[in-house]
Amino acid sequence: MEKLNNTNIIKNISQNQNEILYNIMQLYNEGKPFDCDMTASTCAFYKKTKDSKFDIPLPQYLFDVYPQADNIVKITPFEKLPLNDKQIKSIVVDLPFVISPKTAKSVVENKDGANIIQKRFSSWYPADEFYENAFWWLNECYRVLDEEGICVWKMQNTVSGGLQHMFIPYSIMAAQYAGFYVIDEFILVAKSRLISSSKYKQQQHSRKY
Repeated sequence: MEKLNNTNIIKNISQNQNEILYNIMQLYNEGKPFDCDMTASTCAFYKKTKDSKFDIPLPQYLFDVYPQADNIVKITPFEKLPLNDKQIKSIVVDLPFVISPKTAKSVVENKDGANIIQKRFSSWYPADEFYENAFWWLNECYRVLDEEGICVWKMQNTVSGGLQHMFIPYSIMAAQYAGFYVIDEFILVAKSRLISSSKYKQQQHSRKY
């Protein structure tokens, strides 16, 4: 076995999402592919990367509320996943974090440069929609995972309408309530972020990086 050092040790922080998922797969899933992605979207996590050492195999089960490919099965909020109890050993979940009406004028009119993240990943509105969905899907994940199964829950805090929404600590509490033991936390650091115009003259919260 190779001796651990600062070069090869798995760290809890990275600027590469694929590295984080790959490290979780190695550290907590015995190096095996994840069984399921409940928010598969375009399967971007599983496409070949420039650095192939972080390539992640495509899961067997692919679901999404808004499927972006023919091989992804459509699921519906507050309905069970098409899996039996304790059927799988691992699941990846990457819910949206944006709070914004889907009928907002800038979305409906598809204005260039507006609502970029919402158009790509969808959104919640009002904020309670996130809390209710997160609670439901965490319990569904717990249902379909076996006793030693792992749920990889990707989330970030967000600000909407000048209000801070702490989605991460809420997710941790909801996961523990569902029966999970929260075993670790990995942090993705962005090199740069979009800076949107604001009706507020002064910055009210730190920008999420």
